[in-house]
Amino acid sequence: MSPKSRATPTRPPVRSKTALPAPRVAPRRIQIPWHRRRPVQAVLAVVVVGLLVLGVTQGLSTWHHHQATMKAKTGVKAFDAAYQTGLTPLSNFFTQVNNSPQQFVGGVMTQATYATQTAQWLATFQALRKQLSDASPPKAIQGPRGLLVQATDIFIDGVREMQLAGTVSDTSLRKTLTDQGRNIIFHGTSVFKNAQIEEAKVVKSFHLTIGAPASALLQLPDAPAENAPPAPAPTPVPSSS
Repeated sequence: MSPKSRATPTRPPVRSKTALPAPRVAPRRIQIPWHRRRPVQAVLAVVVVGLLVLGVTQGLSTWHHHQATMKAKTGVKAFDAAYQTGLTPLSNFFTQVNNSPQQFVGGVMTQATYATQTAQWLATFQALRKQLSDASPPKAIQGPRGLLVQATDIFIDGVREMQLAGTVSDTSLRKTLTDQGRNIIFHGTSVFKNAQIEEAKVVKSFHLTIGAPASALLQLPDAPAENAPPAPAPTPVPSSS
């Protein structure tokens, strides 16, 4: 074998003892955006879930409130329609009550006719009383309904007082009983007017059309003042002598 064909062993380079070590390079920090950090993302997820829950809760609350309002509006409308219908027979009563008692006391109207009219009056108010009592209106109009029931009860008391006048023959007692009945009815009218005002306020608050009140009811005067002071006596004029 020739010397050139022999494999020459490779030797590692000999490091010089005086050579400096290679400088160490610090690892480069990677800046992560704040919105991609895990703690921030966890907080954001909690906030988003909270907002979604709040939005759903508010939406359900608004929907339930709207449904409750519409239900109350329907109830108020139904009550007002039935109430306005019930006022129609009262016009006849208020027209007669201003004339019939005086005609009966004065002898112009017979006892039978007077008894028939007062019986119709009582039946009218008893029917209205039953209608108001049987009604199940929403809470918004229960206050005015209570005033209407109170006024109707007062009317019934007044009519019964006038009915009693039709059972006696003494003209003086007849006049006393009819006057007492009229005073009770006058008081009932005042309560009824206040009830109408309150009922109309509720109807208007639901943006509904307010029914026209019975004209005869508005024309009936209020109750006279009780225990009115007597008129002053005229001052005597000294006579000239």
